[in-house]
Amino acid sequence: MRFKSIEVGPMGVNSYVLYDEESRESVIIDPGADAESIIDLVTGLEVTPGEIWLTHGHFDHLGAAKAVSAEYGISIYMHDQDYFFYRNVQKFAAIFSVTVDTPLPEPSFFNMKLACKKIGKFSVDIIHTPGHSPGSVCFFCRENNIIFSGDLIFKFSVGRTDFPGGSFPVLEKSIMENIYTRGESCVIFPGHGPETTVGREKTHNQFVRMR
Repeated sequence: MRFKSIEVGPMGVNSYVLYDEESRESVIIDPGADAESIIDLVTGLEVTPGEIWLTHGHFDHLGAAKAVSAEYGISIYMHDQDYFFYRNVQKFAAIFSVTVDTPLPEPSFFNMKLACKKIGKFSVDIIHTPGHSPGSVCFFCRENNIIFSGDLIFKFSVGRTDFPGGSFPVLEKSIMENIYTRGESCVIFPGHGPETTVGREKTHNQFVRMR
C-alpha cells in the first residue's frame, strides 16, 4: 500500500490518501480543510476514492468532508462515540473562529466488531483509542508497519485531553496498550506534525514514556 499526505487548514491537519498501487482504490483520512487541494492530490495520484475515514469527530479533521464526499459520492466513516462532535461541528468550530461547510451528510459508523477494512488487497485494522475524544481511532497497516494515529500521539507529544470527553489517563492507556505494543520500528503518522516511530516515542515522549 502507498500513501500521500497533505497539510490543510489553519490547524495544520495532516490529511492522508491511502491507496492500492495496482487497483488504484483509495481512502481519504481526515479531510480537514482545503477540499480543492485534497481533490487535486487525488487527481494527481490517479486513484479512485471509495470512502472517507475520520480518526475522530473534531472539526479540524472533517472541515472538507462534505465537499470531498460530494465530489466522489462516497460515505464518511467514523466511530459512533464521536457522533456528538460531528453533529455539533459548527458549535465547536466557532470557539476557534473557524467555519465548517454544513450540513454534513449523515456518517456511517465503523463496525468495531469487525475492526478491519480493505483498500484493494490490503487490510487496515481499526483500533479504538479513546482519550483525546471518546471515539478516537487509529488505522494500522500491517503490511507497511505504519499507524495513522490522529490526535492520540504526536512526535514527542500527545493529544489534548481538555475537550469534552477527553481524559489523560484514558489516553495514556490507549497509547501504552495500542501504540507502544506495536514494535520499535512501527512508524506513526499523526494528525498534526511530522512522523515518528514507536521506539522514539517510548524513549523521548515526555507525556507517556516507558524508559
